[in-house]
Amino acid sequence: MTAAQPASAVVDAPALHRRSLRVLMISQLLGGAGLAAGVTVGALLAEDMLGSTQLSGLPAGLFTLGSAGAALLVGQLSQRSGRRPGLAAGYLAGAVGGAGVVAAAALDNIWLLLISLLVYGAGTATNLQARYAGADLAPAEHRARRSAASWWPPPSARSPGPTSSSRPATWPSTWACRP
Repeated sequence: MTAAQPASAVVDAPALHRRSLRVLMISQLLGGAGLAAGVTVGALLAEDMLGSTQLSGLPAGLFTLGSAGAALLVGQLSQRSGRRPGLAAGYLAGAVGGAGVVAAAALDNIWLLLISLLVYGAGTATNLQARYAGADLAPAEHRARRSAASWWPPPSARSPGPTSSSRPATWPSTWACRP
């Protein structure tokens, strides 16, 4: 550090990267599990509100459509203003959509549910784009490894599901191929 450089200008890049990677991994773990649960609950709510299973796939379709649209918007905002503002806006939109799903359930309002699931899709698009943030601060020779570190939490958050059932001895037989 030189006399012209203030102490706040010195950044420990490896420490910053490790901290950012930890935050990213935790957000991927929680976000992946929460978003997967949310779309499932949305389908169940739609079935309950409509009284039929005929349109119970509509929430997942709207969720996916919202995710696709948000991917474009979050990507554009990230290009223009940086990754942090883009991800923050996407997560905020996903949270607003999630709150709308809860309000729709409380009010028993199918239209609010469907619109909220469309907005809720922004959370998934943002969660997927956030995975690439793991490579931002890494040296070039470690970018792939650092990026990969943020990919494992969402699947690992879902994998304990089948093993946590009340009949763990029988769950493998449900996966077996039968003649």
